[in-house]
Amino acid sequence: MNLPPRMTIARAARLLQKSTPDHPQPPRLTSQQLCQHSLNLATFGENSLHLNAYAKLLPPQEILHQASASDERRKSGQAKSILDGIPVTIKANIAVGKWWEMPHACSAVLSRDTSSDVVDMDRVHVYESDVARRLLNDCGAVLIGITNMDEFGMGSLGTYNGVHDNRDGRKERRRSSPTYNPLPWMERISLLLLQTQKSRRVDLEECLLKQIWESTPLNPYGIEDECALQELLEEVSYWTLANHHNSTVEKEGNSSKECPLLSPGGSSSGAAAATAHGSSLLSIGTDTGGSLRLPAAWTCTVGFKPTYGTWSRYGVVSYASSLDTVGFIAASLECAEIAWRCLRDRPGKERVDAWDANVCRDSTARIYHTTSYTGKGIKSSERTTSTTSTIEKSIEKSDNPHKPLEGIRIGIPAAFSLYESPPLISSIWSKGAHRLQNIGGATLVTIPESKISSHWVKLSCAAYYVLACAEASSNLSRYDGVRYGADYNIDAMQYEAFFSESITDSAFSDMTELERQISATRAYGFGDEVQRRVLAGTSVLSSDRFHTHYEAAARVRAKLSQSIENIFREGEEDQDSTKVDVILIPTALSFPAVLDPRLGMGASTVHDSTAAFANDVMTIPISLGGFPSVSVPFLNNATKDEKNSTMMPHNARNAVGLQVFGPRGSEDLVLRAASILG
Repeated sequence: MNLPPRMTIARAARLLQKSTPDHPQPPRLTSQQLCQHSLNLATFGENSLHLNAYAKLLPPQEILHQASASDERRKSGQAKSILDGIPVTIKANIAVGKWWEMPHACSAVLSRDTSSDVVDMDRVHVYESDVARRLLNDCGAVLIGITNMDEFGMGSLGTYNGVHDNRDGRKERRRSSPTYNPLPWMERISLLLLQTQKSRRVDLEECLLKQIWESTPLNPYGIEDECALQELLEEVSYWTLANHHNSTVEKEGNSSKECPLLSPGGSSSGAAAATAHGSSLLSIGTDTGGSLRLPAAWTCTVGFKPTYGTWSRYGVVSYASSLDTVGFIAASLECAEIAWRCLRDRPGKERVDAWDANVCRDSTARIYHTTSYTGKGIKSSERTTSTTSTIEKSIEKSDNPHKPLEGIRIGIPAAFSLYESPPLISSIWSKGAHRLQNIGGATLVTIPESKISSHWVKLSCAAYYVLACAEASSNLSRYDGVRYGADYNIDAMQYEAFFSESITDSAFSDMTELERQISATRAYGFGDEVQRRVLAGTSVLSSDRFHTHYEAAARVRAKLSQSIENIFREGEEDQDSTKVDVILIPTALSFPAVLDPRLGMGASTVHDSTAAFANDVMTIPISLGGFPSVSVPFLNNATKDEKNSTMMPHNARNAVGLQVFGPRGSEDLVLRAASILG
């Protein structure tokens, strides 16, 4: 897959470094230049490519003010971390202080009521999450925007972005345009860049610097063939705007044309799209059942979910509290390693195993272990090494530099070899495993059905949605317009916009004014998918279904989690040959869904809304057990299929990821194993 060159955190930090006594030269790049380029890319992505990745872009003066402060710190030699001055984004369900006053992308029920011209600013509360404070204040990263998402994190395709309009004094429900996968357009842009550079030899770093210095919102890539660029943008507008206006795509020569619009996955669709497009070098998000890893697989980025409870959930809008985990999407494995250590370690101090009271305001955040799980072959010095001081520090490898995974046992579970897996994904899974063995030096171990049963893996998807919907029903009950959530003026609302006349008469006739207020607020504030899951959760928590559904799902979760946990060996002293250190499986069993406007606005090739749930069958078991996991793009470096000597399909429609996960607390080991794949 040919994609335009992307700036990475390590390269950006090196270019931002001030001169040394031996090389007294100014830095080749400033944070203001880098962040301005990121803003130009974001603007181009939103206005020209219509990606809909951002719920909100910060004003340019706010971004440049943050970047200027970072440049001053680097100039004086007081950079807070490697991430100081690096442009980042944060998902819409994570509070970021003064820039989070209207999180309508998370849900309309969280937005303040705009039906009145007078807004009481004393009632507008400003929150800052622990992870935002760590990233922006402690590490010095520059926030450029808030990324879009499926409402309340409920969705797998990025098509449930809830936006509601106020037209002519009437409240009207309208689904916003979906978030689109940038890869199809990035491939086209890469071809335009290759045509420009084919006649000259261009250094990658020089090419990136030239792009940044000459970047504009209308052409941030510096494409010289303006006619070809305009032709591409016309095609983008043709497909995306037709979808946005919910009109039928009718144009001569396009009725039978293959639709180029792909889903980036969900619910962290905006985070994945922003990172894949290059406007953000790091996107913070949340992962409940695969919300970071699935979008990462479909956008050829790296999705990282640490052990449940590693990072505080304070300031994160709750969906399913026992599953929600703060993580991130990065452009490469190297970026993910740097981000993990910067967010894990307290800048200027030795590593700590948990955030103390001065850092963490989440009473449920904790670490399952006092020292990191290392497994055989990982040196204890990895547990205290911090990478916040220099760029060159990285994971300490094994004694054999040619076999960095020597002594590590990689599990290949037969239970995850499901019948529904496409042949291409199964083939890439096999190639990834052999790459870990041949290049990394790891030992492959087949995990039989007797250890992890495919029966429990298949039941995990149903168990997850029972548990998640039940917790969502409980968590979202607070948004009633009285305690929390938007307080809509029901006198100004016309119920006919949401209910038929017969339903209005029968449902509201016996209601009190307060009950009418709550019912209308939740009917208007929650989108279709959220209402569907809240109703499902309320049902499974009812007295006649609690034992048959909720408790049964809890037993499946406990059984599956214990089965997986028993597979992992307990460190170097455990010599049981049937146990492994980490496990390798595909991230998804399907390729990116096509968002074809000819099927209707936001409609995808996954017609049934419940059919999208199956996308998470490979990520859900890991979330149920709270295990750390990382999804990395695996493009099959061997470009030919050895069986029939034909070229393997490498394009956005066949984007696939491989997932490495391990026991709780084994983030360093998981990243180390995944580095061979990336």
